[in-house]
Order: sequence, then structure tokens, then C-alpha cells
Amino acid sequence: MTAPDATTRLDRSDTIGMYATVGIALVAVIATIWRVAIRLAEVLPLRDVPVLVPFFDERAELPIGPDGAPVAVGVDQAVVTVPEPAAATGFALVAEPLVHGATVVAGIALFALFCWNLARGRAFSRGNVRIVLWGAGVLAAGWLLGSILTNMTVNGALSAVSDYTYEGITFSTDWAVPFAILALGAVGAAFQVGARLQRDTEGLV
Repeated sequence: MTAPDATTRLDRSDTIGMYATVGIALVAVIATIWRVAIRLAEVLPLRDVPVLVPFFDERAELPIGPDGAPVAVGVDQAVVTVPEPAAATGFALVAEPLVHGATVVAGIALFALFCWNLARGRAFSRGNVRIVLWGAGVLAAGWLLGSILTNMTVNGALSAVSDYTYEGITFSTDWAVPFAILALGAVGAAFQVGARLQRDTEGLV
């Protein structure tokens, strides 16, 4: 374990800010678990399950004109109610919130641990390097598995309500996540260099 020193120790206000961030992270973990529990309560009966599905270049009419007259609007997402999901869809509906929730909780926990180390003056430590790299790994695994499960639920929901006749979007994902993974990898590399330089400097003292 790397001991704090004068070059890495934060001032009092920044230290308090780091501890406050850890506290906020704990609240976020509780909120995430609560949201997962709510979603599972919606899903687990596996009857009349609401599923948010994306659309591309679809039109619909909404009663938003004068005196409730229908007006054509573009639809990029909508909630579809699936009366009785198929077995594979039901599995994905249950697994999806668990995977997303576990990814978020793990990511927040690693971030809180990172802030805790910073608050204690352990910036360029091997532990922080591992935390950043673990964070990139957790995000990558959660994004990949979560994308697969999300698309299983979307395709399953559309197939169920259309009796396998709707031919629309079949794959969607958040492409900002890979860039976040690359950014975490770059931060991890930078911290590795910082940790090595710190060890070399300590060896000269």
C-alpha cells in the first residue's frame, strides 16, 4: 500500500469534497438497487410487461391538435406492453436490469474507492491503477452483456406484439460507452506512468 506524502495529499477543502463524493456514491448505489427492484417487480410476473423499444423513421398520430385532433409525429421510442413474453424474452427481461444494476453499482463502488484513496493522499498508487483498469473492464463487460440482453428484450417484445411480422430496428446500443472505456484505459495508463515515476522518485530520496 502506498503511503500518502506531501506531493499527493489534497488540501482540506478538496479532501472534504472527496469524502462528500464517496457519500453521494453510496446514495447512488442505494438508488440504483431501488430502481432495479422496481423494474424486477414490473417484470417478474412475466405478464403485461412494459418494454421500452427504439424505432427508426416511424410515424404515428397523437391527439395534440385543436380540440384533440390527431397530428402526425415522428416516433423514436415507445413503451410496448408484452402480454406473455416467450421464455428467452422472459429471461432477458429479468437478466437485463440485474446486469445493468450490477454494472452501475460496481462502477460507482470503484469510483468511490478511487475518491477515498485520493482523499487519503494516495493518488499514484498501484491500487488506483488497478481501480481504473477494473472500472474499464466492468464497463466493457456490462456494456457488451447489457447490449445483448437489451436487444433480446426489444426484439422479443416486437415479435410478441406483431406476431413476428414487424420488420424494424433489430439492434441498438449506446456507442458513447466504448469511448468511455477507451478514456478509462488512457487514464489507467497515465496513472501507471505516474505510479512508476513516484516509485522512482521515492527511490532517489
